[in-house]
Amino acid sequence: MIIQGRTVTQDITESVDVCVVGSGAGGAVAAKELAQAGLSVVVLEAGETHDPTTFTGNTPEMLLRLFWDGGMRTTRDGSILISQGRGVGGSTVHNLCYAVRIPNAILHRWKAEFGIQDLSPSNLSASFDRVEATIGVNQIREEQVNQLNRSIRRGAHVMGWRGTIQRHNRGACPGCSADCLLGCPISQPGVGKQSMAVSYIPQALEAGARLYTDCLVENIVAENGHAVGVTAQFRSRHTQPLGQIESTTSLSDGGAVQTGNAAEIADRSSREGGKFTVRSKAVVLAAGAINSPQLWLNSRLPDPSRQVGCNLHLHPAIFVGGFFDEAVDAYRGIPQSFYVDHFLDLERNPDNGYLLLPAFGPMALVAASMPSFGREHRDLMQVHRSIAALLVLLHDCSSGRVTVNRRGSPIIRYRLNQNDRASLTQGLIHSAQLLFAAGAKKTVLPYTRRIIMQRESNLEIIRQRGIVENDILITSSHPQGTLRMGSDPRKTVVDSTGEAHAVKGLFVVDASLFPTSIAVPPMLTVAAMADRIARRLATNWPP
Repeated sequence: MIIQGRTVTQDITESVDVCVVGSGAGGAVAAKELAQAGLSVVVLEAGETHDPTTFTGNTPEMLLRLFWDGGMRTTRDGSILISQGRGVGGSTVHNLCYAVRIPNAILHRWKAEFGIQDLSPSNLSASFDRVEATIGVNQIREEQVNQLNRSIRRGAHVMGWRGTIQRHNRGACPGCSADCLLGCPISQPGVGKQSMAVSYIPQALEAGARLYTDCLVENIVAENGHAVGVTAQFRSRHTQPLGQIESTTSLSDGGAVQTGNAAEIADRSSREGGKFTVRSKAVVLAAGAINSPQLWLNSRLPDPSRQVGCNLHLHPAIFVGGFFDEAVDAYRGIPQSFYVDHFLDLERNPDNGYLLLPAFGPMALVAASMPSFGREHRDLMQVHRSIAALLVLLHDCSSGRVTVNRRGSPIIRYRLNQNDRASLTQGLIHSAQLLFAAGAKKTVLPYTRRIIMQRESNLEIIRQRGIVENDILITSSHPQGTLRMGSDPRKTVVDSTGEAHAVKGLFVVDASLFPTSIAVPPMLTVAAMADRIARRLATNWPP
């Protein structure tokens, strides 16, 4: 059963076995496993439930519908743009479907450095198998590799760099395109993108779980050191549409005047609906690596080690664009099917490295990412059909932190360290080299002041310019690590079963429990970890 919070006009209270906060890669899996084990489960989702047939491909509209802060969430200094899904299915609704298992070297490191038990590749294998079967993971076929990905593969071959065609969680996909980033309009069981909204959530509901949408959790309630439920607020049916709310100003945590974006103002104005109180024997936290520590801190839960919100990793990403004589038409076909992992050697260097991934998106986002202004920008966009782009996805060892301001909104602090700056610089150089090897006639770099290189001999420009915050466009889609897992309560927040050291009955099943960056797209690993944690919880019930 799905209850839309906008239709709830009075305060309500429920008593259940488990309350799950969030419905993305972690929350949806946990809800399904716990409900199928016979436990009574409610799932609370801050965003809406989506009818895929209403996905329009209109970029401003879909950013407001699918993303926190309308896709404009940033670090405190504005230097990194962070994309996080909001709505039933979370980020699995908008992601580009790479289905990659966590590298074995990362799991071995977690055991050695953090004392995590029973999390070897063999321990996780059954969870991965179940998740992959449920979301339809399959090998991308050669005929599904579009011109963009073929161009990148050609360049990698010329350079002698290792790369592979990946797996994805899509069914029949006749109309796939770069608009995949804005939600799949044909998504349904077995067809199109197999997000949590069309795979795990229906199975959870069939097993008896109840899903409340438009329901913003405000506090996790703990009594005598044990989580006993949550309090939440429904969005009012009279809430103004997100896109129609004008910006206002308010005081930030430091006292400076700050302009609120439409999505943030919408959140504040939407807290006028009914209140929801859930009493439960356990709480499963799956709100993501930004919102989960935010909720913990706003709830004033115990944090004796002061680790809550710390150890944030972002997988920072920077793109390089290449211009070819022939049409690439990167907006057609599956956006990402191949990637280069030649510069990720975790056995030799577990702390560093990067992937090179083909990159493209809806035209409005391509235009927004392209450097320069006015006539220069127009000239670049007029040849958009000939553009191929590469994304440098960094396995970061830099560590940030999530705190909250006086309103309870998240503050995201993150600065690249010297090693990560050097790696991103080298990644830009390698990306430009690959594009030239693939046949590009020139490359463009995403610095605030446009840099176009006509030949490979110009690459020293990148090393001289380096990576400086707010001088280059940096994005992130994979925040992780703010409630990290480990055996030592002085250095970690949750134990090897996902249960909080300081609050019994509180379990974490999202990317915030990763002790380090995992180096690869995290969706599949989040889901497998949630499967493992939820099944253990059900087996050892009550907590």
